[in-house]
Amino acid sequence: MDTLFARAFAAHRDGRLAEAERDYRATLDADPAHADALHLLGVLRHQQGRHAEAADLVGRAVELRPNDAGLQLNLGNALKALGRLDGAIERFRNALTLAPGFALAHYNLANAYAVIGRHEDAVDAFRRALRLSPDDASIWNNLGNSLHAIGRHEEAIDAFTRSLELRPGHAGAHNNLGMALAALGRAEAAVVHFERALAAEPRFTAAHFNLGNTLDAIGRHRQAVAAFEAALALHPRFPPALLGLGNALAALDRHAEAIAALERAVGLDPHLGLAWLSLGNVHHATGAQEAALRAYDQALRLRPELASARLNRAMTLLALGDFDRGLRDYEARLDLVRAARAQAEHDDAGARENERTRAFDERADTLPRWRGEPIADRRLLIDAEQGFGDTLQFMRFVPLARERVERIVFAVQRELLPLVAPLAEAWRVDVVGRGEARVEADLHCPLLSLPLALGTAADSLPAASRYVDVPKQYRDRWRDLPGGPTKRKVGLAWSGRIQRHETRSMPLSSLEPLFALADIEWIVLQPDLSDDERRALDAHPRAASIHRFDDRIRDFADTAAIVDGLDAVVSIDTSIAHLAGALGKPLLLMLPFAADWRWFAPQSEVLREIGADRSPWYPSARLVRQRAPGAWNEVVRTAARLLEETPGRA
Repeated sequence: MDTLFARAFAAHRDGRLAEAERDYRATLDADPAHADALHLLGVLRHQQGRHAEAADLVGRAVELRPNDAGLQLNLGNALKALGRLDGAIERFRNALTLAPGFALAHYNLANAYAVIGRHEDAVDAFRRALRLSPDDASIWNNLGNSLHAIGRHEEAIDAFTRSLELRPGHAGAHNNLGMALAALGRAEAAVVHFERALAAEPRFTAAHFNLGNTLDAIGRHRQAVAAFEAALALHPRFPPALLGLGNALAALDRHAEAIAALERAVGLDPHLGLAWLSLGNVHHATGAQEAALRAYDQALRLRPELASARLNRAMTLLALGDFDRGLRDYEARLDLVRAARAQAEHDDAGARENERTRAFDERADTLPRWRGEPIADRRLLIDAEQGFGDTLQFMRFVPLARERVERIVFAVQRELLPLVAPLAEAWRVDVVGRGEARVEADLHCPLLSLPLALGTAADSLPAASRYVDVPKQYRDRWRDLPGGPTKRKVGLAWSGRIQRHETRSMPLSSLEPLFALADIEWIVLQPDLSDDERRALDAHPRAASIHRFDDRIRDFADTAAIVDGLDAVVSIDTSIAHLAGALGKPLLLMLPFAADWRWFAPQSEVLREIGADRSPWYPSARLVRQRAPGAWNEVVRTAARLLEETPGRA
């Protein structure tokens, strides 16, 4: 019998599995209690993927020899392969009780912990395995994965780096290192490691996918498209890669292709909420608002907690004039702001720089929310929580809130204080710099939540031809603007704050039809210009008629005084446009194809009543929209024609 078992073992060792199985069975026929034959036949079945049989055979061997650590280990392996993780963990622990120095048992226990998401326990087990096998690249790699899973990315990077030192060209470790670097915002370094993973293993689908996601995140959309397409060539039915491809195509304004990719993603996985969200975004970008709403609704049915889907649905509803539903959904922006604030706390430098602002935000979040009810004995904090243009547009609601609330403190951005302070005095509200002082208040309402609190509808917007004035000292400072008395003075802004997928910016070269107009002195209103833009303006053939003030503009009261002295303003959708509208100045507002909700969709009932080129927010504004995404040249030509058709001074 021993000869028979020895022959089986030799065949097993040499990979002659059929012979090994025959002789193991012959051994067991002669001795059904032969623990080694039961064990190794179970191992053979495990190798063949017949894990239930493996667990039964090795389990019988364990019953015969319960104090054998090797048997406990292999029973754990079979149970793990069957998905019976709790049982596997118990067997690996048994092996370690019997043999504390059993490195493979520590490693397999760690892997089982990782599968069920117990990554802290996995880290401990991997480290014990490494104390016994410090030069095992696989253990270092898997340790890095668990460290990455619990957000300890720097330690994960060290682990992956050590794995690569031990096994250069390890495609998995390069890919994992790339993911850890990307998680820390070190995208360019991450790209290098994804590419090294692919150099070592060109058919590594996950590395193609991760490369695509990282390239897309840093704006290298064309390369991202190629990476996603490579992943899909290897794995065509891969919904997350189709989602990534759709997002990258959308960023390139290849909307029809983006829709096709996203439709295929949700076709393969109808439960992929993020793909429905992206599909809604592309439909919104192409002006298909009803299709966008259907996609957002589906995203929220699948993921009710998805604040970005709720916010984007809000902006679509608001663009269509549905303030009843839209304003309620628009509150989702506050969830996203809080999430971004929590993420920023991991940035120590940012934490120091914005410490006071963050303390202000946290204090405001602790206050009860004002819902529009009349109050006389408590103080309300109204917080300008978004950008300059938002504050300029929505501060018109503050005096309406004052009609219901006896005591209000209005917190605005420091740059707006000189402009807002005189208005606040007239409204009989206190005004403070946002984040610059500890504000005592009993209730809180974000500024852009005032329309919801006040029950505002699209047909009841508090419009006024002019609701902002210029403080006298600023008006005196900017009394004499450049240019002769016979020429019109027109303000100009062509670029807003640059953000991901930004559409509110055009190249300076697009403005030539405007600069070609005779008898206009152009006043550059945007304070932040690139060096290239300054050089281009200085070298322009009509540079004598293009004036800029650069750092002489200190705050918005300076800008307001300049705008107040102009005949008109031509602007892209920026805070400059809102300032011109608030001052009642003639405004030609150049809008992208998918304009912000506050300019309303052309098909909305609001614009059907007043005209698609008008705004209920600013009666002095005329809207000039793109007819296709990115088509700024036609917009500028139209603005130039309208300006030329306006005789004399506006």
